[in-house]
Amino acid sequence: MTFARGADSSRALRGARAFVHLLGDASYRRLLLLWLSVVFGSALLYFLGAVLGQPGLREQGSPVGGGFDGALTAIYFSFVTATSIGFGDVVPVGPMRLVAVLEGAAGLLVFGIVVSKLVSGRQELLTEQIHRTTFEERLGRLRTNLHLVLSELQAMGLEDAWRASNHEQLTRRMESAAMVFSGELHAIHDLLYRPDQVPDEIEMEALLANLAACMREMSDLVHRSPENMQGFTLRASLTTIRRQAGEICGNCVPREYAPELKTWMDQIQDLSHRLG
Repeated sequence: MTFARGADSSRALRGARAFVHLLGDASYRRLLLLWLSVVFGSALLYFLGAVLGQPGLREQGSPVGGGFDGALTAIYFSFVTATSIGFGDVVPVGPMRLVAVLEGAAGLLVFGIVVSKLVSGRQELLTEQIHRTTFEERLGRLRTNLHLVLSELQAMGLEDAWRASNHEQLTRRMESAAMVFSGELHAIHDLLYRPDQVPDEIEMEALLANLAACMREMSDLVHRSPENMQGFTLRASLTTIRRQAGEICGNCVPREYAPELKTWMDQIQDLSHRLG
């Protein structure tokens, strides 16, 4: 018996939670209509009690009748009960006290859900704004870092700088540029394969163009550098770059892009093979 009562209580609790979630998913219009239905439905019960000769409301100690004034009083009492104001000038008596309690609870429930939806909507708006700002800052850092990597690679690629730099210094510069570039390539890879947000096509084309330019400069430097300059750190970074860049092509990424973007993606994949 105890087990059965516990199971019944658990089912009732799940049912109540499901009902509250159902109300939470309802629109503001539906919630308003539900609240008004509770108010006027309860007012009708108060009024019918008076019509049937069993007044359920008292005003200043006198029973509320079933005429027009009684109907207005029933509606008035129902509104102040549903909003939990309760001036005390009209009070329920007899069975109508239970109706008043249930109406107050229903009114509070619906009102609480409306407030919760308003707060939740505001939080979602603020969260969306934060995500958008963070995403724009992320794209800004990505553009800046790619530009810095490209400038560094182009500086290392100049013949004068190539002859003036010793192998150890040049190796460190290449390793540093390759590590930064590997991180930014990973970020672009995520934009293409796991996009929480997707930049517009102009922004994406600029990123892919800068990525291809960096790949081209790095490939030229790698092929021009002596074998003893390619240390473990640089080789590890180049392996990561080849793998991730090799996964970028017009027909590889899960999202559909414009033909111009697919052309850049295919160029990046072709350039990845030149790093091998």
